[in-house]
Amino acid sequence: MEKKAVGLDAGLSGKEVIVILFTVSILLAGCVSRPELAQLPAEEEFQRAQGYFENRQYDRAVQGFERVIFYHPSSEFVDDAQFWLARTYFAKKDYAQAVIEFEYLIKNFSASSFIEEANFYRAQSYINKAPGWDRDQTETNEAINYLDEFLTRYPNSKFTNDVKNLILSARNRLARKELESGKLYLKLKEPDAAAKYFLFIVETYPETEAAVEAKYHLAGIYRQQHRTEEAIVLYRELLDKAEWKTRVGKKIREIENKK
Repeated sequence: MEKKAVGLDAGLSGKEVIVILFTVSILLAGCVSRPELAQLPAEEEFQRAQGYFENRQYDRAVQGFERVIFYHPSSEFVDDAQFWLARTYFAKKDYAQAVIEFEYLIKNFSASSFIEEANFYRAQSYINKAPGWDRDQTETNEAINYLDEFLTRYPNSKFTNDVKNLILSARNRLARKELESGKLYLKLKEPDAAAKYFLFIVETYPETEAAVEAKYHLAGIYRQQHRTEEAIVLYRELLDKAEWKTRVGKKIREIENKK
């Protein structure tokens, strides 16, 4: 039996053949790998990577800093490249990878001039990658430990105020978790259980925003329990808070009018 012809004789028009050939050529071109960047001396490689970083071309920056580390492991730029590799992941908001890279620098380049800054950014990466207040706060606690350690190790650091603000932010997150638990017990009409949470916040996280609201709810519970003097003390502590002044002032007047 005679085989059918392929191509034009198989019923394809000239235009269809051209389209097929063009498509195949595109596919073949896509299979050809792009030429790699030419290997440069360590300093030039590092400068090129920094240029990518400054222009927010973070994927290229990652590749550039990695090239310094892999191709020039004994150069004076290797710890610089490791630090900026970590900073690039931080800029990309890939905080989990940033932690890994900062920790690698801290453990393997202890004499680097970037150690102090790496410790700071590692702690901030932990905070940034930690879940919200309604989830497990293990990473938040780890971040606080690293930040406390930083203040002990670098008492005169230029990052001191930033570290203190990060600690406050982290403690606010922990306090918020306790606050919401207390409010839940209030909704469940279990004031004694709620009071334990609010009192814990006031005593453990007194500097946080959550402590302010905890005082308000705790005062309300004391009022219901006829512990009016304790309630008034807490309400008065909130009089200097603009957002609470009117509300607590009314509560104080209500209590005093019933005496």
